[in-house]
Amino acid sequence: MLSSANIDFSGILIDLIMIVFFGFGTIYTLTVGIVHFVKKKTRTVGYYFLSFFLSGLIGLLIAGLLAFLWAMSLS
Repeated sequence: MLSSANIDFSGILIDLIMIVFFGFGTIYTLTVGIVHFVKKKTRTVGYYFLSFFLSGLIGLLIAGLLAFLWAMSLS
């Protein structure tokens, strides 16, 4: 049995950032893709890649803002 636990906070933070980025990006891009499929609109792959990238960044900004507000409420 281990006497102490070594927690790798930088690894946890990187994993959390990746989960938030890819989660927001995937959910938004799939939603937009389904709406465009139903409306029979054609878009390029670059359009979907750009929407994935921008929605992932916006998701990271929202998560960062929420984490900042939570951290400020602790003091």
